[in-house]
Amino acid sequence: MGRMAILRPPSVGKRLQQIREERLALQRQLVEKKEAMRLYREANRCFFFQPFRWQERARAVVAAHNITIMPSPNKIGKTTLVANVAYSWTQGFEPWAKVTQDTPGAVEHEGQWYRASSLGIRPPVKLRITGEDWKSHLGETVVPAFKYWFPAGSYETKKNNEGIEYLWRFPNGSTIELMTYKQKEELSEAWMGHGWIPDEPPPQWLWGGMSRGLFLTGGKVFIPTTPLKEAWLLDELVLSGRKDVGVIDDLLITDNEDLTRDEHDRLIALGLTEPQVAIYFDRLLWKDKTKDEFVEDKGLAAREFVEAIAPPAQYDDIAKLKLLRFVQDQDPEDAPTRFGGRFKSLVGRVLKQFRKDVHWVEPFPVPTDWPGVAMIDFHLSKPHAISYHFVSPQGLYFIVKERWEHLSPEETADAIIRDVAVNAWRLEEAFIDPLSKGDLGYLKNRYGDEQRDSFSIIAERLEHHGIELLVASKDKDSGIRNIWKHLTGVNKIPLYYIFNTCPRHLFEIQRWIYDESGVPAKAYDDFMENWYRATLTGLTYTAPKPKLAFSVPRAHGSSAESWMGG
Repeated sequence: MGRMAILRPPSVGKRLQQIREERLALQRQLVEKKEAMRLYREANRCFFFQPFRWQERARAVVAAHNITIMPSPNKIGKTTLVANVAYSWTQGFEPWAKVTQDTPGAVEHEGQWYRASSLGIRPPVKLRITGEDWKSHLGETVVPAFKYWFPAGSYETKKNNEGIEYLWRFPNGSTIELMTYKQKEELSEAWMGHGWIPDEPPPQWLWGGMSRGLFLTGGKVFIPTTPLKEAWLLDELVLSGRKDVGVIDDLLITDNEDLTRDEHDRLIALGLTEPQVAIYFDRLLWKDKTKDEFVEDKGLAAREFVEAIAPPAQYDDIAKLKLLRFVQDQDPEDAPTRFGGRFKSLVGRVLKQFRKDVHWVEPFPVPTDWPGVAMIDFHLSKPHAISYHFVSPQGLYFIVKERWEHLSPEETADAIIRDVAVNAWRLEEAFIDPLSKGDLGYLKNRYGDEQRDSFSIIAERLEHHGIELLVASKDKDSGIRNIWKHLTGVNKIPLYYIFNTCPRHLFEIQRWIYDESGVPAKAYDDFMENWYRATLTGLTYTAPKPKLAFSVPRAHGSSAESWMGG
């Protein structure tokens, strides 16, 4: 028998058709809503910005300081942060950071509450963004980033004669002006604004005028920079110790979470395990991570490591590793700066093992049984460097005091004598730069034939107080190796520390570098000379020798001298 047709009442067929049409309509609405949401997100990207962890940390530092320096590697997301920070400053709130109404400083916008901007000034505000040039920097990097992140239709722009949109105006009256470092200095002298973001390190001549333009408004400076040049930023700001300067350091190219995640996923697809991925990143960036030494092989070790694990059929996929490709294309001399944001002027630091949070300690009274030495770096035309080194019974060394002063030979000796007496130090030896024995010719030429060399004057004065003056060793290489070993210590427990009341030591440690010939430079090495020479003095702990003491019986009516036959 044939299959019997199922007959449905006309009303049922119409209902099914209606359901299908309603379903299709809902699907169309869903697609339209998704498309509308996509278009909305694209038109308002700053409201959907998701900061990397380092970007959120940077924002907090900016909020807490008048001046913020961020030495940063390449490809970390610096320009993205600049665009979003700049827009938030113009609006007075951070569009990506929704908060509750009772959050301190919360700002209302279109029925929502947002975190106040890190600038901390209500609009309207005047901002300046400065860069190297119009075409390749501001025109090709900064302007596209602004257009990508700023809400569409929320600004008007004006072009300069280079065709670059240099002036950005917002409905609330805020403005952003773009400028290059090639424009006239007078343009910075007359400016008064609320915020300045140099997107590349600014020349020193620009700093004075621009910073003065922010002084009266309480404005801020945010300098995110790959520090290949403008080393003045290091001395004047990063290492200045100023309380109003915040520094965001220790950034790596791998802090770009998107790039690192992409590299990680590709490595997993190539067959690497999680521990092997960690090894890959170490080999990609570091020659010796413990010494803060970046790679010099342009990624060769990292590539060979992956090739030893991945199937040969997938070798072409190794070329798709973005971070590896970037490392391969960089000059090894620039690796510390481009991968780790290190100032290029400090890439060759002599004492890379020094860590301020470890070796820079609070002072304490030096126990009277600890032996010590005074070290003198003698100069003819600049201050003398005098430092005191002591050792504990446990073999720990401490630099406890420094003097950086213009002193005569007599004053030098007296300063040491007073320091020893006031602190009740156990100090029986002082060591001085060999130069002090060779300054006689200079003194005779300047003051006449009756002069004595500085060594003899200081030695004679110290001798009266039981301190012997010796000539310090000139074996710099051995001395520096000794410092390295002491800073690292046994089982990574350091053996040398510096009291934090010795600021010149920290100043020199942070600036003492190798010169172009590969030897420690003569600049900023005065207390460093003392330090390496102190390690060559043989200073070790020994228990104090008891001094002989005796009493003389006093005869009635006679003096001790007459009793002893005097």
